[in-house]
Amino acid sequence: MRSKAFAALLATLGVAGCASQKQFEVNPPFVVSDPTVQMVAAGREEGGVLTELSFRFTAADPQNFEPDSLYFRGRALKPVLTDTETGVVMSARYAEVGLIKPDLTMHADSLREVGNQPPAPLPDTRPFPFELKRDEAVLSYRLKAEPGRRYYRITGIVEKPARILPGRPH
Repeated sequence: MRSKAFAALLATLGVAGCASQKQFEVNPPFVVSDPTVQMVAAGREEGGVLTELSFRFTAADPQNFEPDSLYFRGRALKPVLTDTETGVVMSARYAEVGLIKPDLTMHADSLREVGNQPPAPLPDTRPFPFELKRDEAVLSYRLKAEPGRRYYRITGIVEKPARILPGRPH
């Protein structure tokens, strides 16, 4: 009798554990094409590096679709939809701060400290929810007509050559 109760409890916990795992959509209500990632380096060392992930995006019902997050290379990014001449593009970007710290002005007169920049924010320490390859990302989204969050894995992201912006003249 006890073994049957234990087996039933174990089966219930197993089913509950599977329900909490994130399932990827196989046939989402949108089409993703031409995913690319490109690094953009500032012309000055203190400018840092910007990484931008972008792809063409076509939704069956754009009014019903609400993007939530884009998970890429260990970061949770906020996706932005842009309507261009060639169609809708979804993109997300993140910046890496340069290694050189700018000079700070410390003075008894606080007005002389106006040009000081605040420190960079601390990195996010929460665990990353997905195991992704370097050429994969996950789009988290909601459908307004249905409850719950959904996930779609984007694969085959092409890395474009880095773009280096010109520096200021010396």
